[in-house]
Amino acid sequence: MAMVVNQMVEAEVPLIHWMGYDSLVLVSSQYLARWTVVVSEHPFINALPRRWLDIRGNRVADFWQSSLRAVMGLIIFRPGITQTEIRWRLRAVYDRQEINDILRYLQREGYLRVRVGYSSVWASCGMDMPFDEGEERKVFWFIGDKHWYQL
Repeated sequence: MAMVVNQMVEAEVPLIHWMGYDSLVLVSSQYLARWTVVVSEHPFINALPRRWLDIRGNRVADFWQSSLRAVMGLIIFRPGITQTEIRWRLRAVYDRQEINDILRYLQREGYLRVRVGYSSVWASCGMDMPFDEGEERKVFWFIGDKHWYQL
């Protein structure tokens, strides 16, 4: 089931999207407009609201850099920190989806590694799906192969 959902999310034209600020929600593309902001009428462009995007939906490099460094700083000083604690510590600045975007980017680029621990079993997680509330308590983040100062 998870594989099918991942394929629908990662398709060239995604059929569904992970959304939600307080809790994780799977939203059909048909209803995506309710979760996005119109940044241009001609051509019509919607963008997900993110602190590092300007009013045209373009990434503001300084804001993006500071968000990456905020998350990296937490993990550097607290290796093995849970995703729940990352979200809790940064709750005043970033929402759930922003944290997910940052963590996914840092993991994909090799700055972070994730381990999922269920009882005494550790597994490396290669899935690109976000975690729900219960799963986040069992998701642990560590420094990856790339050095933080290469950000």
